Amino acid sequence: MSVQRATIKAARRSPPGSDPGKLEVSPSAAKPDIRIIAFGPDAFVERQVAEVADIVEMRHAFQTIWVDIVQFGDANIISAIGDIFGLHKLALEDSINTHQRPKVEEYDDHLFIVALMLGENGSLETEQVAFFMGSDYLITFQEKPGDCFQSVRDRIRKASGRIRSAGADYTCYALLDAIVDSYFPALEQVGDRLEALEDLVTRSPEIGNIADLHDMKRKLLLLRRAIWPHREVFNALLRDEHPLIAHETRPFLRDCYDHTAQLMDIVETYREMASGLVDLHVSSVSMKLNEVMKVLTIVATIFIPLSFIASVYGMNFDRERSPWNMPELGWYLGYPFALMLMCASAAGLVWYIWKKGWLR
Repeated sequence: MSVQRATIKAARRSPPGSDPGKLEVSPSAAKPDIRIIAFGPDAFVERQVAEVADIVEMRHAFQTIWVDIVQFGDANIISAIGDIFGLHKLALEDSINTHQRPKVEEYDDHLFIVALMLGENGSLETEQVAFFMGSDYLITFQEKPGDCFQSVRDRIRKASGRIRSAGADYTCYALLDAIVDSYFPALEQVGDRLEALEDLVTRSPEIGNIADLHDMKRKLLLLRRAIWPHREVFNALLRDEHPLIAHETRPFLRDCYDHTAQLMDIVETYREMASGLVDLHVSSVSMKLNEVMKVLTIVATIFIPLSFIASVYGMNFDRERSPWNMPELGWYLGYPFALMLMCASAAGLVWYIWKKGWLR
């Protein structure tokens, strides 16, 4: 059975000693793909832009604007967007250096939030998503195409619920909630795999099972490292009185906090299950080995008297020198007697072992 191992990816970092706040992009990174969704209670526009000037025009025409930036291959474009919205240079640097821990930082007129989003197609590799939230705007920076925000985009397009009228803080909540909820399907897959491994371990423990179990423990460790800091993020958003977060949005953020706590409970439960399955696998293999050793020991025990009888009658004594030199060798029924003696000895040992309960 092939094992697809979860790997820890080392994120690109700025060279040691670099100027703080300096934007250094990877030479292999693609040009930023910028999508804008501007909306209000009665209006909605969605488009892909190539010029930064279009952002300024749309910002003043709508109540809320969401600028979604995917990939960071052009430092000039990113710097220009930062200048338009007055984003702090250090936070802007952290948004493209994708080794940040989930966190919340408060600046004069905006909040900087970092979250970790799971990859697509059930992958447990995480992707950093950076949020800049102001009074009338939300900017997101994603490492690569593909995200879990499609449901939020559909809600904005269809004017579902209060998302168009609630402002940028509610839109930010909706995106964070989508990130948190995306962990539940991944954990369901992990739970299904653990149940399958439990059946395998209890039915027929094999060498390959222990490798699968260790891989599951590694995946759960990666999930724990990704989920745990999000509790601090939501706790900070709820604990501190941020003027950019409306009072009406706080219950929704509290719901996100509850979801992260639930995710951590599930992860810890699965980690205990995986550790228990490792112990069960070791115990099952030991019990299987003990059963084999018991059978071999019983077989050896039965053959000990048979070997003794055969060795006695296999001794070479001269019967003509003494009448005591194995007189039964000259007996007409000597050979049948030896065979019957062997069978009786074996049957007696089998009965004794069964009576003791060693065969059960």
